Amino acid sequence: MTIDRRTFNLSLIALGLGALAPRAARADATRGFLSTGFDALRNRHLVSRIGDGLDIVWDLALPARGHGTAVRPASDEGLVVARRPGTYALTFGLEDGEARHRIPQAPGRHFYGHGVYSADGNTLWMTENDFDNGEGVIGVYDAASGYARRGEFKSGGIGPHQLLQMPDGRTLAVANGGILTHPDRGREKLNLDTMSPSLAYLDGFTGRMINQVFFDDTRRQKLSIRHMVVLPDGRVAVGCQDQAKDGTNLPLVYIHDRAAGDRLTALEIPTDMLDRFNGYCGSVACGGDGKTLAVSSPRGGLVGFWRLPGGTWQGHIDLADGCGLAPGANGGIAASSGTGTVGYWDKAAVPAGTAKHPFRRWDNHMTAIGA
Repeated sequence: MTIDRRTFNLSLIALGLGALAPRAARADATRGFLSTGFDALRNRHLVSRIGDGLDIVWDLALPARGHGTAVRPASDEGLVVARRPGTYALTFGLEDGEARHRIPQAPGRHFYGHGVYSADGNTLWMTENDFDNGEGVIGVYDAASGYARRGEFKSGGIGPHQLLQMPDGRTLAVANGGILTHPDRGREKLNLDTMSPSLAYLDGFTGRMINQVFFDDTRRQKLSIRHMVVLPDGRVAVGCQDQAKDGTNLPLVYIHDRAAGDRLTALEIPTDMLDRFNGYCGSVACGGDGKTLAVSSPRGGLVGFWRLPGGTWQGHIDLADGCGLAPGANGGIAASSGTGTVGYWDKAAVPAGTAKHPFRRWDNHMTAIGA
């Protein structure tokens, strides 16, 4: 379904959410970042284009809180998906911030906050909840034909969250968080005693399960696999959120090497830093040089850095309510926070430029444009 800006503006006004009014600005559509956030001054949820100079290029008001964003390859189009349990996904122009398509949830489904495009930009996959049957699915949308929903296939578990395309251009990596939810119960977690998170590899065009990795002990099955990044060598790094309340802190960051078997290997972290993470990873990203892995914890107010390929602990930065991460300038990392800060840190975790946007609360994720 295609919508024009005026029609969508009027629908938001009718809901009392204010007009869709991106800032009047033009930008180089090959650089910068996308991020969701909240404008505390105007009391509205947004998706924003952040320039590579850390300025705000435009804002686009959203009907509800957004979560993940994506850039459609070979186009000037971006995507934002609602926070779970989400009922909308929206595409927009990268250059002008104009709304283009609103993608509604299918009957009996809600969105889980993330989507990813095929390498040619013609197919969009989104994580969804088949809430009546209590299982995760991957919705398949034809981006080349107005985002018509073409079908779905099972994600291989409960609560799929982030999904990524592997380097072969066909395989999807899916983080099945293992947590059952239902829209009638909001964000309540309904199966913590029986959760079984997994990292699944699926054929994005047939839905076939290629292989699937689980934690190999009962305690780690309380680690909900939520966010991840595909590393330059094809391995997958995942960040977890610990659902146990037993007073112990387990490692939260793991790497899976498909060539080496079905084991998730924990990355080492100093005990005091693990305590700081407080059982929660917010985002996972790889630096632009491919040699730095960054994982954020908004609860702990920090971003941790590991050196690749070995995964040795490199250090951390303190960033209050910091969560969004993306590949940054000069091989480093870009990060954002709920206090309005956005900035660059180089591969030695040294500040390389920051900006503070008053009244802005940057949300969970950043997406690099042109990365």
